[in-house]
This record gives sequence, structure tokens and C-alpha cells, in this order.
Amino acid sequence: MKSMHGESNNQTFPASVIEKMTEGGSTVTCLPVKLEEDDNWQSAVFFRLGGRESQVDIKLLSEQQSALGVGIETDLIEHANATVVMLRLQMFTQPENPLVGEVLITPGGAETHYEILTLLSTQKTLTWFLSDQEFQIIHQQRQPLNDDWRKEFLDLRDEAFKRDTLLRLSGNYSAQTAFAEVVSHYALRS
Repeated sequence: MKSMHGESNNQTFPASVIEKMTEGGSTVTCLPVKLEEDDNWQSAVFFRLGGRESQVDIKLLSEQQSALGVGIETDLIEHANATVVMLRLQMFTQPENPLVGEVLITPGGAETHYEILTLLSTQKTLTWFLSDQEFQIIHQQRQPLNDDWRKEFLDLRDEAFKRDTLLRLSGNYSAQTAFAEVVSHYALRS
């Protein structure tokens, strides 16, 4: 996974990422991975594009030779059964119609989810990978993460973990229930 900025390299997402995305039916995720050029674990963003609604984005990304504008918004969803951290990821393939995906993380319910936020709170960059329907990488780029962003991810992780500890003590904790209810409000881009 060494090439950046849309160079065609016939590489796919790592097998573990493909498995997780297929298993969960997700089109966007953020997962810990080891990249070839770096022996350290880091969280990375993975977007899988497919269907008619993504054809313009696929074409634009396949032709893109430089980094595109990106945006990240975060939110803490305080569900009655668990805390869900939402990462709203945007890539500005089209200025008025960016590619948008939301990743839902339950740091108190899954070790990997806790690790995602821990890594984001320490790493210097965030790598974005975008693929076609067959998981062939069509574009990738790195985004610097400054101290403010790293602190934001650490604060989200810590706040969610504290809240979930209280829910566990009261006997109301269920990450699966909270996650399922939040997911039920989502639909694909049209």
C-alpha cells in the first residue's frame, strides 16, 4: 500500500479490512492496520464505493493525482445502553456533494473500537483508502493530525469509557443494543 494520490497499483484493502466490511455490510470504516511503510499500528479510513450513486466519485478519484480536501466531525451519542462515538468523514470529490461516511464506535464494547480512538489520539497522520466495489484501491492519501485532533480523539475515548463504566455498574450496559438502534437510523447516499 505504498502509492498515494490515486496511482493505479492494483492493490486491494487488507484482507482483515475486507472481512470486517463484508461481515458488517459497511461501506466505510476506520480500523487499526499496519501499513507496509510503517511497522506501527495506526487507525486508517476505508471507503468502499459501488453502485450507480458512486460512479461519478469513482471516476473522479481514479483520475485524481493530488490530495483532496477532507473533513472530520465527531459526536458523542449518549444512548441509554452505551456511548457511541460517531466519526463523520468527508472527502470533497465534488465541492457541493462530498463523499460522506459515518463510522460508529463503541469504545466500551469492543477492544478494537477502544484501540481505534487510542491510535487516533497518538498518530501524526490519518491515511484514507478508497476502493471500488471489488475493494481495488482507486485513491489514497494522508491527512496530518495536529495536537488538537489527537486531544479530541483522546477526550472522546475517555468520556465514552467513563460513561460506559457507570452504565455497567447500574446494569444497563449493552453496546450491541445501542449500536443497533443508532445504525437503524442510517441509509445509503442517493
